[in-house]
Amino acid sequence: MNKGKSNIYSNGVDEGTMHLLVKASGMKRGTIHFRYLGVNISPKRLSVDDCTCLLEKITDRIKGVGAWRLSYAGRVVLIKSVYSTLHNYWARIFILPKTVLQQIARMCRRFLWYGTDNRESPALVSWENICKPKRKGGLGIKHLIWWNVAAIVKYAWWVFTKGPRTKIGLIIYLVRGQVGRGGSPDIAWHPWTSTRLIIPRHGFIVWLTAHKRLLTQDRLLRMGITQTNVCFLCGCNAETVEHLFFQCPFSSRCLELAATWLKIAPPDKGVMEWWVKQRARSLLLKQVIAVVLASLIYHVWMSRNKCRIEGIVPHPQQVVKRCKEETLLRIKCSGLE
Repeated sequence: MNKGKSNIYSNGVDEGTMHLLVKASGMKRGTIHFRYLGVNISPKRLSVDDCTCLLEKITDRIKGVGAWRLSYAGRVVLIKSVYSTLHNYWARIFILPKTVLQQIARMCRRFLWYGTDNRESPALVSWENICKPKRKGGLGIKHLIWWNVAAIVKYAWWVFTKGPRTKIGLIIYLVRGQVGRGGSPDIAWHPWTSTRLIIPRHGFIVWLTAHKRLLTQDRLLRMGITQTNVCFLCGCNAETVEHLFFQCPFSSRCLELAATWLKIAPPDKGVMEWWVKQRARSLLLKQVIAVVLASLIYHVWMSRNKCRIEGIVPHPQQVVKRCKEETLLRIKCSGLE
């Protein structure tokens, strides 16, 4: 041990005894609080000011070069990276102030939807739903407050599991059991959005579609942003999620062409419900169907946006051709050929 780089700290020790300890150890006397391995060490609970460096590090990470250019799926990956490194490192050591955890969640929410940490606008999906497990319809991002509680409670859990079960041990057991678990049942369509073969940016649009949170014309009309709810692709029906991805002649033709290529019957009802029925098929075919449908939904949405901006409607065969190429490439890269 390098005594020149080490300090000795005390709490509740009289000055005479402390003087003898310093003299005997040959180390300097340090004062609390201090920084160790990048975190503030203090005998008291951390204050908001003590966590300033944590907030600054997270802000720098999500405002990194090119971070705002990421797709929604890329931003989710970056947020999970921030949570699993910077936040988890602190959360496993301290009970962080609730205000700090709320500020972190607020920054990440803004970054997810708008690519910046300082824009205050409504989100497409609430943060509470985003923090649910994927099987519950969320994105699997950890709920900061509950995760912090679980990370600290585990130390007490280790103590109480080695001895007789007490009331406080039972409370700890119940608290840990609630972290990451919801009371709602599993979502039937969650395997579709979480299949590893799906291109992440496609999966995110499918996830928004499943929640019916895309900014279709009917929603924009209710929000007062537009004056009409007519579908851009067909120009004759109200643009809703159900119409855009299933009932519209453009998307219906795309689904028919894709079903013919896969040699399966085309959907006879909503795409979500139809896909759930395909789960009786082989694993590989289910994954291929999921990739094709996710790609179709993504490109139908992109075609809709292009039509809204440029007034050009692509041919369904072009969309399906692009979906085929992406599907075959994903299968080839995954080694499932």
